[in-house]
Amino acid sequence: MKLNAMMAAAAVSGALSASAQAPEQEVPPVSVRTEAPHWYEAGRHVPEPQEIVLGENAMIDQWPGMASLQVYQDQSVFHACGATMIAPFWALTAAHCVEGVIVEADEARAVQYVPDETGRALERFGPLQIAINAEFLGDVPTQSVFAVSDVVVHPDYDADRIEAGSDLALLKLATPWPGPVMQLDGVSAAIDPGDVVPLDPDRPAASDYSVFAAGYGKLGEMAEDDRRITRTGDMVSAPSLWLQEGMVPVIGARRCAAQIRARIDEWQLDYLDPDLFIDDATQLCAGDGEVDACQGDSGGPLVLRTLDGPVQIGLISWGLGCSREESPGVYMRTAPFGDWISQTINAGAEAD
Repeated sequence: MKLNAMMAAAAVSGALSASAQAPEQEVPPVSVRTEAPHWYEAGRHVPEPQEIVLGENAMIDQWPGMASLQVYQDQSVFHACGATMIAPFWALTAAHCVEGVIVEADEARAVQYVPDETGRALERFGPLQIAINAEFLGDVPTQSVFAVSDVVVHPDYDADRIEAGSDLALLKLATPWPGPVMQLDGVSAAIDPGDVVPLDPDRPAASDYSVFAAGYGKLGEMAEDDRRITRTGDMVSAPSLWLQEGMVPVIGARRCAAQIRARIDEWQLDYLDPDLFIDDATQLCAGDGEVDACQGDSGGPLVLRTLDGPVQIGLISWGLGCSREESPGVYMRTAPFGDWISQTINAGAEAD
């Protein structure tokens, strides 16, 4: 996935978002799950915009550790991606959400850099922060907002080929989160794969195997961002200020790959591999053309609700458009990366 070529050439300059000139041919975008964060996203046009994405307002107690990865600049706060707290000091998100992030050693602070006006260099945009346990981003108490001191991207992640997988990153907080964390498949929980994947790889999963996604992403492909002035005078901007959730049926890997390849051909997305392969061992497809993740949901959780509470089994990675028929979303499974996640967290604890 040629991510860098899909970014807008200019960064934000005094505005909440900026769009690059759209290509002449109107094609559905690869959602921000494979693009730059929304404040400088590439502006591709889409025919017949889809309006239903994530289904309804979520209750935060059903999403322990849910977080919004944000960038702070002056008195403006921009939601970038979803994330989940999986340990007091650590959050999990997608690797493509932290492209352009540099840890400034003198202050031990992760900072977002964006392309300058020439597109040939990066300029400082603002420090990262995480807002945790918020149903509504327009009124988050200061004790639920944490600075990010370090970012660890999976070593196999390739920004030019996001569809190849390993789209995971860990964010270390400067101070620990004292609240609830998400159970994580492969680390703090173990889910039987048969409870998630379809028994027949070419058919959707039965309804009992449906899983749920959540995030602060767009409510439709062409939806405008929500904005709110907080009680402290900051301007908060997000695709949706309210946490949304929806049930997304799991799709078998072969069926998923065939549908995505068909969409690549139909929409003439020549920057994508026409022989795209979904790695069933590390990736998971979900979505039936109604409820889906969209721009701003990247990095957020995919969970299986169990009698022992929700367990995160994946994170939102990429997709073609939002809520389009026969165009499922692609998620990273967490269990195959459990060892890397545990080792990273343990190494960080030893360094403290």
